[in-house]
Amino acid sequence: MKNYKKNLKSFIKNKYQEANYHNKNFLNDFFNYRSNFENQIKKQSFVSKENIKKDLTLFRLKNCFEKKKINQKEIETFYKKFEFNFQLKERYNKKFVLQSSKETSFKTYIYLGHLILKLKRIDIFQKLNIILKILDKLSINKGKYKYYNYVLIKNLIKEEKNIIKRILRQ
Repeated sequence: MKNYKKNLKSFIKNKYQEANYHNKNFLNDFFNYRSNFENQIKKQSFVSKENIKKDLTLFRLKNCFEKKKINQKEIETFYKKFEFNFQLKERYNKKFVLQSSKETSFKTYIYLGHLILKLKRIDIFQKLNIILKILDKLSINKGKYKYYNYVLIKNLIKEEKNIIKRILRQ
């Protein structure tokens, strides 16, 4: 598990370019790390401190998630921005031009992961890829665990496991 965390930090640093997943223990380390991450989140007391007025990206994604009105194009644009930059910023205008250099809240990534699962135009491998990256990004930042909603993280991890099982069955 420590080996996975060490590899994970280098993957993130290099934005997953030239990542080597060919170690035979990698999958076991991965599942152990995820279950450990889930247990650590469960132990934390959830703090719902949010500054949504300042963080428009969080506001947009949270509204889409809670109202269950998915703007396919908007979510795909956030998906592409995250895939390319491995982070989202607090503010984008209506045409998704960057307006702030500050990174958005980590809760934003949780909502993005759930919304991407509902998109029709993104295939199963792309969904798995983005969920892996989101959960890896969240698991590295231990100091922010208290801001994560356990139920949403648990559901995202559960979906990740389901997608992996579906892919392995093929």
